Amino acid sequence: MGYTFMFRFEKYIILFVLLVLTLPMRQVYATVAEPVSDVRILIDVSGSMKKNDPNNLRSPALRLIVGLLPEKSQSGVWTFGKYVNMLVPLREVNDAWKLEAERRSKEVHSYGLFTNIEHALNKATANQKGDNPKYRRSVILLSDGLVDVSTNAETNAKSRQRILDIIVPRLKKANVAVHTIALSDTADHALLRSISLATDGWYEQVDSAEKLQRVFLHLFEKAAKRDTVPLLDNNFKIDDSVSEMTLLIFRRDGAKDTLLLTPEQAQITNKERPNNVRWHSEDNYDLITIDNPTTGTWQIDADVDPDNRVMVVTDLKLKTTDLPNNILLGETFDFDASLTEKSEIIVRQDFLTLVDVELKEESEIADEVFTNLNKAQRKGIYRAHIGETFQPGRNDVVVTFKSATFERQRRQSINVVETPFDINVEQLEGKETRTHRLTLKPDSDLINAEKLNIAAMLTSEDGSEWSYDVMQSAELEWQLTLAELEDGKQYSVALQIRGETAKGRSLFLQPEVIVLEDELFVPEPEVIEDIEPVVAEPEEESTDDEFSSEVIVDEMAGDDVLLTAIDDDLNVIDDSQLTDEGLSPAIKLAIGNGVILFLVVMIIFFWRRKSSARKNPGDQL
Repeated sequence: MGYTFMFRFEKYIILFVLLVLTLPMRQVYATVAEPVSDVRILIDVSGSMKKNDPNNLRSPALRLIVGLLPEKSQSGVWTFGKYVNMLVPLREVNDAWKLEAERRSKEVHSYGLFTNIEHALNKATANQKGDNPKYRRSVILLSDGLVDVSTNAETNAKSRQRILDIIVPRLKKANVAVHTIALSDTADHALLRSISLATDGWYEQVDSAEKLQRVFLHLFEKAAKRDTVPLLDNNFKIDDSVSEMTLLIFRRDGAKDTLLLTPEQAQITNKERPNNVRWHSEDNYDLITIDNPTTGTWQIDADVDPDNRVMVVTDLKLKTTDLPNNILLGETFDFDASLTEKSEIIVRQDFLTLVDVELKEESEIADEVFTNLNKAQRKGIYRAHIGETFQPGRNDVVVTFKSATFERQRRQSINVVETPFDINVEQLEGKETRTHRLTLKPDSDLINAEKLNIAAMLTSEDGSEWSYDVMQSAELEWQLTLAELEDGKQYSVALQIRGETAKGRSLFLQPEVIVLEDELFVPEPEVIEDIEPVVAEPEEESTDDEFSSEVIVDEMAGDDVLLTAIDDDLNVIDDSQLTDEGLSPAIKLAIGNGVILFLVVMIIFFWRRKSSARKNPGDQL
């Protein structure tokens, strides 16, 4: 009996221990589902910044991103010239970290002697060796120059190559997205773009430092996914689940001071504000954080700006699929969106039937596309298929949830590359028959060259078709040589490219059809038009003195005929050179020679055309 009791007691103890151990594990799994944002900022302080950022607008841009970073994310700031300096230590973001970062931001300068991008990337990411799904890792790199570590050009070139060969593959493996900003025409755009594309980061070229704040905002939104509420004509709605809201309001030069109207129509300004409001003001933006904001509709009394934002801290979050930063034109994706409460997806249909969900796709060159997702909901997940309407360049995907009591919105930007290939077409000279060569070089930052399969279809004017495989001719080069083409005839080449992107996604591209023109085709000879004789009006009889001043023309001088009072701009033919038919013998001889030359050219053309017709056009050399 005692033995049985002890056995049962031990069973309960074991079950209790297992239950205790299981609870924290469930909590860990919940935190893993939402990765922590890790944002590292690298700012160029080389001497050239005196010219490209004379007003040191890097400082307020840095303060902007510092103010927007959510608590419990982690961040650090480094400046670099010849040496790399940790301006703000890498730590968890809280009020103390933000105060220190704001104070240290004033130390950004333009006195550095070199531009050591290699050392900056190495030092800022030294502890990021492998992938860690607990973090959403991002680096924001701002530079205005080339890799410059020495006065020796070869040393600089080796440093640049180490970035591409060693650092970028390491960051790619560690799942670190490097967002780069080029702040001048002299920046190494090829390097900065390559770093971003290879790590699926975002590349921005900025014409002037005045745009830095907005660029930093867009890159921040990629690095840290914050919940927002829709802002329509500077009006927005706050529900009772919001514990904190942060407003970013841009101001143009000469604009009036920003004013907030609460749901009770009370006014809040930078000078008159309650204790729960923190207000940071710069020359061209206001950053306002309000704890426990009043529920209801708020209004911003300021200029409407597309980059104004209202970010919220709430248990009622909007969760969406994270889309790649860089894709190819034609790629499509399944896109999911859902509402979560304390990290759990809301599936209650009585609640979701009161929610209106809309997906908006924006591009820089086409009209907006709206899709209602209400009927696409299954177990709390709203699904859409996107990509068919994407245009080359920047595209934005915006999903909005609205009900009578709350609103949520999330925006993602995608860079769409139309043709990640350098395609060159040339007509080869010195060949026995008309020959064209196509050369294709893939962008290795976007394309997995090892998986490429390229096919071509040659089509003639009469609709005849010939298919070919485009073969690899060098490490990153594919070529197709088309010979035995008929002279003077137009051909077109359609390409189909299959393979994988650098991120392992399936790839199918159909670039614009290539038209092959015969550049060596001999044109028809020009037709010599008849020249109308110019008849000089009779002059009045002149005196002996007047006649003696004129030029005497020798009728036996042949071609060296001189006429008096002829306008230099006119080609006048003397009546004495014309025959009864109106043309001189010299002109008749020229016309006869032209006719003979034309007949000879046409005979050669039809002979070659008949000869080429017997061959199969498009045979590869």
